[in-house]
Amino acid sequence: MSDTANPASLASADDFDARLKRTDEDRWLATRYADEAGRQRLVAIYLMNNELQRALQAREAMLGKIRVQWWRETLEQVGGAGPVRRHDLAEELARVTKGRGDLIAPLMALVDAFDDILDDHLQAGGHQDGGEHEARHLAAEGKLVRLAGLTLSPGAAEADLLAIERVAEAALAMKAGLDGAAERWGAGRQWARAVPSAMWPALLHLAGRDIAKGAELSPFGKRWRMFSAALLRRL
Repeated sequence: MSDTANPASLASADDFDARLKRTDEDRWLATRYADEAGRQRLVAIYLMNNELQRALQAREAMLGKIRVQWWRETLEQVGGAGPVRRHDLAEELARVTKGRGDLIAPLMALVDAFDDILDDHLQAGGHQDGGEHEARHLAAEGKLVRLAGLTLSPGAAEADLLAIERVAEAALAMKAGLDGAAERWGAGRQWARAVPSAMWPALLHLAGRDIAKGAELSPFGKRWRMFSAALLRRL
């Protein structure tokens, strides 16, 4: 991807970092275990994910789809040779993905996953528990973690990307109380242990709460569990 014709970014990397800390502290904490370049990429990607999550909360599904389409068009600009629209996060995504064209397709796949969820909302009048619709939510979570893993480890083995994708889906299934979720989570914890340490910051946010019990942790407990998970590669 070539340089854009845009002026300097509307916000600094520190601004985006602080924004993620306010809106998704568990993932923010997990990014502390990545190197600086990886951390900045992850922060921008997670903030885009937050924007897509907001699209699901739009008062009308069609308004959400408009927001999702805006991000699809923005990513086309980010992956192209021309200027990127004047928007702070769009400009940051262009900056952190420069030289990482391999991230554009999985970013698009994440956008498509949210679009699929909103298609269901349009047809059913909102979120529907269980069934294929719940599977779409799991798929979106899996694609986000796959993207994070690829961000940290360019050229990662497909088996490792698939493993972290399944771990993330299992964790969300536990949160949603889906049938068979406990078995999926047990298997996911075993898959995670085989994932290379370089990719573990993509999973560490899952250590920020007690998945099995569905319980939040104290600020200290959250940080200690993430540290232990990173050290031992065990969720």
